[in-house]
Amino acid sequence: MSRQDQLGVRALKLLAEESMAAVLRGLADGTLRPAELERRLPPVGHSVTMRRLRHLLDSELVTYEHQPGQPPHAGSPGTPHEAHYNLTNAGRALLEITAEAARWEDTWCSQDERRDPAGALAIKLTADNHMRTITLLLADGPLGTKDLDRLSPDLGRSALRRRLRELVLAGLLGRRKRGRAALYELTDGARHLALVAMLAGRWEWQWSRPQHPPAPGSDLNQLMHMLAPIAHTPEPLAGICQLHLDARGADDPDIYLAARAGNVLALSHAPATPPEAVGHASPEVLCDALLLRNGPITMSGNQALLAAVIAALGTALLA
Repeated sequence: MSRQDQLGVRALKLLAEESMAAVLRGLADGTLRPAELERRLPPVGHSVTMRRLRHLLDSELVTYEHQPGQPPHAGSPGTPHEAHYNLTNAGRALLEITAEAARWEDTWCSQDERRDPAGALAIKLTADNHMRTITLLLADGPLGTKDLDRLSPDLGRSALRRRLRELVLAGLLGRRKRGRAALYELTDGARHLALVAMLAGRWEWQWSRPQHPPAPGSDLNQLMHMLAPIAHTPEPLAGICQLHLDARGADDPDIYLAARAGNVLALSHAPATPPEAVGHASPEVLCDALLLRNGPITMSGNQALLAAVIAALGTALLA
């Protein structure tokens, strides 16, 4: 999977820029002049504020209105020209991602670990390409450093170990010994962080509309592997489901999910026997089914089984 296919990475990198989330929150209540906005922000400086506003303006996430002033003349001191900025609907929708990132920190981080502004740590972790890759590699279970070295050759040995230490300190990885080797595994907090990535991906599909959008099926498959261990179905349900992603004609892998003894398992390969249920959906529809419970997935076979598995994953994602 190439880095540009990672779900929501463009939106998250935008939000990870210094003071970007603070500027968006500052404009949440309505139109402001730059000076009014700066008074609502931490002391970041006028030049940083204006750079962020220009970036948001270029990305069509804020609107700009210029009101010309009047020069002074006899009997009147004149009025200065004024610039007003306001969020577009797309810019306002980004606030949903920052709000969820802040909620994740409230649930999974100690007060000492959190950063200012709220949500900055969760956004930074999710936007970092290498950290994202490491957590996805660990979706199916613990791995040692040798396995991670082999599966992430572009990262480099020293950089990998530095990232592993940072993820342990952030509470996303647990570390234990197997003999003399160290094993790393995802915490429940890391698995729930998938919600921030999925919200960012959904925002990109709805608002950014790139000319050549990436096909995120592979990343969605790995996110399902992150969610499966914390999803639970009614115990009597059992069987295998196949989810086929209709991702703009791209050759994306099908997602195979099994319900067994009240648990959901994400399978690494197609099963030897035909699945009991099959679903077809675009990546956007699958995200809506998980996030909003209203994605119209086309189902065949044991529809109750597939609906229960999707509901279990959605519950785990939003818990």
